[in-house]
Amino acid sequence: MYKFWLMALAAAFYSVCGVAQTIPEPEQHSGTAIELAGAWVRALPPTQTNTAAYLTISNRGASAITIVGGSAELADSVEFHATREIDGYMRMEQLHELSVAAGQSAELAPGGTHLMLLGLARMPASGETVRLCLKMATGAEVCTAAEVRKNASGAHKHDHH
Repeated sequence: MYKFWLMALAAAFYSVCGVAQTIPEPEQHSGTAIELAGAWVRALPPTQTNTAAYLTISNRGASAITIVGGSAELADSVEFHATREIDGYMRMEQLHELSVAAGQSAELAPGGTHLMLLGLARMPASGETVRLCLKMATGAEVCTAAEVRKNASGAHKHDHH
């Protein structure tokens, strides 16, 4: 009996906390399907009130999609920003929408286009998860769980002898 409950609990946990979620939009939106993968939020010192979030947005549908906003638990607002070189300096510019063509992906990554989580009630700690949602121009919303961590991944670590 114990094993049954343990297996049921594990199945429920993995179905809720999947790394990637594919959520088809309603049929009136031409069968567009959005996949969110690799979502993470940068952990910063607790005194900070803003942070960044990154993920890959894939459009598996037959028509382009436009994302016009977002939301995240703990944040007053979420904005798309792009890092660009202006007059020899790297600056962030707010984007009011993000389009992803049919069959294409948009990678939101450090040093490029990303989400800014503004007006945080508190800085989430490494190891926590934050629910991120993206709002389509159609009014549909797609959400995923984002892991909170200090850097992109172990892939960028170097051994120092």
